Amino acid sequence: MKIVYPFRIWKENEDYLVEGFEPLDNVVTYGENLEDAIKNGREALTGVLGAMLDNGQLIPEPLKMSKAKGVYGIEPDPSVAIPILVRKAREEAGLTLVELAEKLGVSYQAVQKWERSGTNPKVATLSRVLGALGRRLELEVA
Repeated sequence: MKIVYPFRIWKENEDYLVEGFEPLDNVVTYGENLEDAIKNGREALTGVLGAMLDNGQLIPEPLKMSKAKGVYGIEPDPSVAIPILVRKAREEAGLTLVELAEKLGVSYQAVQKWERSGTNPKVATLSRVLGALGRRLELEVA
């Protein structure tokens, strides 16, 4: 499962402007060229989603990607994408933080930490957590 959010990117004067679609239309930035705009869009998206994650807010589902001109898919940094995916998998499994902790034999705080931005669980830990949720970890290098 990947998390890819659609963004509008258009050239205005000398800059490329970047804006998310609702409910992430507050994610706004720019770049000097398209590559820079996408990079800055990823940083802005990562920051907003990370703050939402850390404040316990509902993370919006990505909208279906449009093939319209000027719409680009942007993924948040793995430091935010991984905790979002762990939380989503736990919620889809119908487990609370405490229930998952008990299932794994770890503290509630450990599970809570894995669902916060900036966490960097080991691959073995992530695989074990996802296994407890009936999922498996698949790695891809693009």
